[in-house]
Amino acid sequence: MLKRLGIYLNEMFPITAFLGTVLTAIAVELVYLKLFGHKATFNFQILLPAFTLTFVSLLIRVMDEFKDYQDDLTNFPHRPLPSGRVKREDLQSLGFFCVMMIIFLSLTSMPLLLWSLVTLAFTGLMLKWFFIEDRMRKSLPLAFVSHHPIVFFNFTYLIIACMQMYPDVDFSKALLILPVCFMFTNWEIVRKIRAPEQETAYTTYSMIFGPRVAMSLSLAIQAIFNGTVLAIFHNLNTPMVVRWIYVILQLILIYPSLKFLFTLKLRNPLKPNAEGQILLVVGFLLIAAIL
Repeated sequence: MLKRLGIYLNEMFPITAFLGTVLTAIAVELVYLKLFGHKATFNFQILLPAFTLTFVSLLIRVMDEFKDYQDDLTNFPHRPLPSGRVKREDLQSLGFFCVMMIIFLSLTSMPLLLWSLVTLAFTGLMLKWFFIEDRMRKSLPLAFVSHHPIVFFNFTYLIIACMQMYPDVDFSKALLILPVCFMFTNWEIVRKIRAPEQETAYTTYSMIFGPRVAMSLSLAIQAIFNGTVLAIFHNLNTPMVVRWIYVILQLILIYPSLKFLFTLKLRNPLKPNAEGQILLVVGFLLIAAIL
């Protein structure tokens, strides 16, 4: 089983995904603490919540294997589970391990434990399609709206973790960090945007809303999370040179989206650009927290 799980993790949740999740959580925590005047420090109080969110992300990935199994047999037969290289029992064991680790790592405080249970309850509803599976499978937007709040649950967990570290930290600055979650919203949307001639039987947002409407929605979301990052820079008095470098790099990544909006021509998928934006946000938030 361990060998099969190694195959699964290597393909579906590689070390880059693990490190990316951990660094994202650390960046959010350090920035939120600095918004209250606390200098960046790396300790177990910072790391444990980051590991918790990594297990939440892995749990959701595992649950998707069961939820999307039939679709994957058609659209992604090469993946570990539909190809038979990994067994369902393997993933059930991995999912159970993730649940146990989430609870164990949250035992440091009652608020974290309670919120972890709330988060797990929400993931359970996701696994069951909120008990309206037939309706959700027919509506990609409904599935998205109902499932995507999990990222806000995760960021809220990080804020609660910060509140356990210092008595003066509270939810008063949550609106300066929660909209950063929309960088994941953008990733989820743009990976399902295609040029008209690239559409297949696979349901995409560009197919449902039309390519220009779908792209406009993505650009609006990009404006939200980038504006939030700039607001964080302003509150932390981040050096102007750092802000300008961030803006220039983000504009480079946004350009293909703008070009597609007007031309409806898409030479390359937009997903890598969205992933690049996430990396930029995380990297520059870390810089802002440390400076």
